[in-house]
Amino acid sequence: MKGLLTLFACILFQITFGQFGIIADKDGFVNVRNSPNISNNIIDTLTNGQIVFCLEAEGEWLPTDYHLSRQNKSGYIHYSRVKFIDKFDNISYDLLTDSIITFKKDTIKLVITKTKFNPKNNKLAYHKGDASNNEMSWLEKINGNEIWGTDGNVPKTQYGQFTLTIGKDKIHLPVDNLFEPNLDYTTVNIDSKNRTIYISAMNSDGAGGYVVLWIIENETFKQRITTIPF
Repeated sequence: MKGLLTLFACILFQITFGQFGIIADKDGFVNVRNSPNISNNIIDTLTNGQIVFCLEAEGEWLPTDYHLSRQNKSGYIHYSRVKFIDKFDNISYDLLTDSIITFKKDTIKLVITKTKFNPKNNKLAYHKGDASNNEMSWLEKINGNEIWGTDGNVPKTQYGQFTLTIGKDKIHLPVDNLFEPNLDYTTVNIDSKNRTIYISAMNSDGAGGYVVLWIIENETFKQRITTIPF
């Protein structure tokens, strides 16, 4: 029953907020537009293989967030130009508790754990509120880094182990500054043709929701992408 509820919640979350995809166009590139229609409104061009995050479709167009020229940008892409990562082969989890989730298939094994966050072991930096305007102080950075997973509050949990094993190779994936992980919202997909593994997660403390994608290509960690799903 829990599995069915988790699956339903994941599907609902993706339909409502969106999901990661890859630009896949027969011409090798796609135009990004500033409105959901074909007119003289091209603002960017993305090449095949570019990772994007697409929100709920507006007709045949996908509101899309992407990273280009060291900037986070947004625009519209025709739905036929994107292949969603969840269309690749999926690896189901074989163990799930409140503190650990594992995935196994052939020579691939992924172990992810969740642990309590200890403020005493971390450097917390607060934004000081303006008392004259009744502005409250809020947590701005942890160990000098941007915080994902809370809305100005001290996190309760964080990732512990996050290790991908492929044959004899062990890869420790980066999880710094990612907090309040929801292990049961983790998915693993494999693009066997291009020897690429995609691990995605949807995490939140209830207010600071975010989505994150780890990309492993040819048994080597390539990239981590983190964004707000709305």
